[in-house]
Amino acid sequence: MSDSIRRFEWDDAVPGLRSDEFVVQVTDAAIYAYRDAIGDTAGETDGHLVAPPGYVFVAAPQRRHALMASVGRRAPEQDPEDPRSTPYVGSDVRFHRAIKSDDTVRSVTVLDRTFERAGNRFVVFRVDATNADGEPIAEYDYTCLWERGSARSPRSSSRSTQTVQDARSRTGIVLVKAETAETIAAYGGLPVGRPDDWLSTHTNEEFARTAIFGRAVNAGVATAGYTAQWLDLVEQPGILWNGGRFESRALAPVKAGDVLQITGERREDDGDPVYEIVAVNQSGVTAFRSMATIPAA
Repeated sequence: MSDSIRRFEWDDAVPGLRSDEFVVQVTDAAIYAYRDAIGDTAGETDGHLVAPPGYVFVAAPQRRHALMASVGRRAPEQDPEDPRSTPYVGSDVRFHRAIKSDDTVRSVTVLDRTFERAGNRFVVFRVDATNADGEPIAEYDYTCLWERGSARSPRSSSRSTQTVQDARSRTGIVLVKAETAETIAAYGGLPVGRPDDWLSTHTNEEFARTAIFGRAVNAGVATAGYTAQWLDLVEQPGILWNGGRFESRALAPVKAGDVLQITGERREDDGDPVYEIVAVNQSGVTAFRSMATIPAA
């Protein structure tokens, strides 16, 4: 990329900007690579391997760099002189149909909106994913912290508190994830169409030390995959694919050496089962929270 290309800035963030189309041919090997990276499982339907729901972030990746390149700009992570990270804050996925081996996934990233809160600036990108026939697979919002207010922390870490009002709503199932440098690198190394000059806080330790968290951290969508995996232990695996919604929020960075205990509770919302799933680290800090809504049968 030419050094004359200017960095994409806040004033450039015009809703409606779009990337080019990204096409992924799904293979058994690609699904197994995701499963290995995240420690997840999947089943088979009609002889085709079904991907875990979190695979949507790999098969239809958020490609903000391509959106920025469409207007002749480079992402902050690509700036050769003063690179900075714009980390994941949260995501909101609406599922329509499962991704299976041999599927073709087509996706486009759109700049949906921007907003400011507590001195911080955020950009929300939307990814629309369809199959080869143009049928919707999923669409999701992906929120990045664009600029951090000088006196504010980027995410509010919180001690885990007892939020379950009815003990009968607890599932009793605990999923434990021990994060290591290897697991962070494994997910960070999955192919998501990033350019060679992209500096990642997941795989580039030198850049990560200068970034917002001061060291390498896992990808927020990796932890979303963990909480989705917990749901697969409670409900029929892959149940989110059938019209489910999965809203997630990162509350604290997850780094090598962290041990996450993932638990959840169930309630009803207008007849639909809703699960609140939390990942709590070894210090008792809630690092991640997901809300899964499953349409009633």
